Amino acid sequence: MTNPETFITTYREQLRIAIETHPEEYAYPVSELDFVVARMTAAIERGSFNKDSRAFRATCKVLGIKHTYQAIKAYMEAQ
Repeated sequence: MTNPETFITTYREQLRIAIETHPEEYAYPVSELDFVVARMTAAIERGSFNKDSRAFRATCKVLGIKHTYQAIKAYMEAQ
């Protein structure tokens, strides 16, 4: 699996966990997960995403990368 695939797969799982454990922080239910992940994937590719959600923080932690735009970009571009 490539780094972008790993990041998105990890993000999807962390987002599911975040929505289930903190639904008050999210404006959508778990049933919208695929739609939200698709939109976030496009935003990451454009470089116009917000890294400050609980799910993004958890994704970076699981992957062992810093929670910064620079670290996320470097991870996504690494082979």
